[in-house]
Amino acid sequence: MKILINSLAIGLCFALVSCQSSLDSAYQDYLQRLARIFESETIEAVAISHLSYPRPREWIEANVEAKERKTLGLLAFLSLDDCELRYVIARHNSALGKVASPSQRLHYQLDFLHHAPACIITLRAQGQMQTAAKLRAVMDEKKRRLAWYIWQGSLGEKEFRQFWQEGNHEDNYPANAGAALITALEQLNAWVSRWLSGDYATDIRAYEINLSVIRAGDGGALYRALSKQLLYLKQANTMFDNEALVQQRICPRGQLSEQAEILQNVVSKFWIQGLQRQSAALSRRHFALMPALQALEQQLVEGEPKAYSDWRKQRDTQFEQFLAAPKSHSLRINTVYQECDLTVGA
Repeated sequence: MKILINSLAIGLCFALVSCQSSLDSAYQDYLQRLARIFESETIEAVAISHLSYPRPREWIEANVEAKERKTLGLLAFLSLDDCELRYVIARHNSALGKVASPSQRLHYQLDFLHHAPACIITLRAQGQMQTAAKLRAVMDEKKRRLAWYIWQGSLGEKEFRQFWQEGNHEDNYPANAGAALITALEQLNAWVSRWLSGDYATDIRAYEINLSVIRAGDGGALYRALSKQLLYLKQANTMFDNEALVQQRICPRGQLSEQAEILQNVVSKFWIQGLQRQSAALSRRHFALMPALQALEQQLVEGEPKAYSDWRKQRDTQFEQFLAAPKSHSLRINTVYQECDLTVGA
């Protein structure tokens, strides 16, 4: 029985280690080495809150603008015999149309706007001025609300929710993150720009494929890696910020101790040559990924719900704090080096 318990304990240890990312292992090693130098226990920093994506029902605001306010009516619809728009509306009103995803509903809105002008010309030629005027009113309203429709069919879709999930990208991250996601975001930006400028042609199949690439993206993994980095660096900073401890362990009475040389080696090998390079890779991934996403958000800012606007601003503020953490840590190291007259800075 004792052997079984020991085996289970060893297995649990291996399981816990396997769940750790390379980022965790590297920072824990760094912290342990600093703790030995300063003869101090690391103070656990306050955990960073998870990136809590708003729930779908928060997208629908408490106003009537989320619903169509103008409809053609059955009689007007029946008079569209010579218009391609008739088939667009029929597909939308079918059983499948009623359960369409937001991206498919966006496809309907774009198809409507694409075919409506030709139908208006046809109706006027047939002398159906009243129906033509109604159709024009519907088209104009859809144009006014196009940013909202596009937002729903892109940033409001489940693919972007999945994009911000933590996922399983951490091992060897961000080296394992490719360029396909950036290409997908840039393509989506190009489509949105074209739609907002009045070119409503769309390929729903290509659009859905694009969303699937975004769904498998690493937004959540990036946030998690950077938040962990900040957490570990905060713990390391507590040791460098303790002036009394620095004076006692590194340069007592103005003289360099044996620990001073060890500190220099640890900083050089494990921070400058190791973690700082890993931090730079995370920063590069952020500046490769986020500008494309933020460009999309800015194009659609007119149509975004308040819940998303609040979340987006909080997310960007958090990222700013994450990206500032490595430089802040290096400045703390340099402060200690200057106080103790160490020759090599971070």
